[in-house]
Amino acid sequence: MCMYLVDAMYLGNRLIGYEVYESKSMGFMGMTEKQILDKLNRNEKVYGFRIKNDVEAAKEVLELDEEGFNMKNLQVKSGVNTLAWLKENENNDINIGLIVVKIINEKNKKPVYETVNARHARVTYEESKLKMLIELGAMAAGVKLEKNKIVPCEGVEIFGEEKAGE
Repeated sequence: MCMYLVDAMYLGNRLIGYEVYESKSMGFMGMTEKQILDKLNRNEKVYGFRIKNDVEAAKEVLELDEEGFNMKNLQVKSGVNTLAWLKENENNDINIGLIVVKIINEKNKKPVYETVNARHARVTYEESKLKMLIELGAMAAGVKLEKNKIVPCEGVEIFGEEKAGE
């Protein structure tokens, strides 16, 4: 069972929690900041987050895991059908954040990437389409584009005997 950060939920300017995708049930659930901190402190994973020690506030805080999971930005829900970006300065040409949760490798076929997003959609993309979306500016956590190859991050579930790119 893996959990993946999907979006943040705000009531006005106040953070009320986060939504995560749980791979075993294939469902979305809400969690508070404290619940996620507790999980991470028990060495359980919530991919997309890591703990940072805030020296000034003398406490642990959550931060996006850019290095490990390529979570560079996060979509924020602040009302009905309202999505914005946590980091407004980022240049996001496409207003969608994809979180790659699974790679399916079938013999004699190209890999298929299963993604989830803040609108609770589970969508699969072929490698070429996912590359195109990344190149157009879609934020894609869970994978990195290195030398024109899609490289999965830790936590992305990989199914099938054939490795991607073989």
